[in-house]
Amino acid sequence: MIRLFFITIITIKMNIKIIKAKPEDAIHIKEINSKTWLNTYQNEKFWINEELLEKNPTTDESKKKFLERKKKELINNPWSYFIAKEWDNVIWYAAWRKHDNWLYNEFFAIYILPEYQKQWIWIKLVSKVFAYLWKEKPIFLEVIEYNTSAIKFYEKLWFKFHKKLDDYEIIDWIYVPEIQMLKNI
Repeated sequence: MIRLFFITIITIKMNIKIIKAKPEDAIHIKEINSKTWLNTYQNEKFWINEELLEKNPTTDESKKKFLERKKKELINNPWSYFIAKEWDNVIWYAAWRKHDNWLYNEFFAIYILPEYQKQWIWIKLVSKVFAYLWKEKPIFLEVIEYNTSAIKFYEKLWFKFHKKLDDYEIIDWIYVPEIQMLKNI
């Protein structure tokens, strides 16, 4: 009986579908950002705390603009997005862009809900993105310099430090140090 219980749990956990995001998924992307930014970007040195992040975007108008911008990106598809669903819950998204006239393609964002971050799922999710990006060109990404857990994650995917970038405006008038990482073919 106990063995059957564990098999059922594993089966339930494995019901994850990776699909291309649609404009109506913009709300899920915003929700994932809100939940993951608390873990990702807090840093007292740069005055980025939980209270500040919870208020971002700060007004209903800026929240509305964020959703409109994401919907427009998904409609016009200049950025490509995948989402992962466990049953009907969106648990992850990734965004990337192929650059026809650049030497590299860009891995723009990957956000996984905190309760899924330490699970095996990232292998399947990232593999799907890399199947689109890594065929003909190296891939670059940009990451906040103090986000050591993300940097370690990207290093597991064979990204290497490439260069330090100008500080990035993460929230209105708050700039953080950023680096670029590169994954060669």
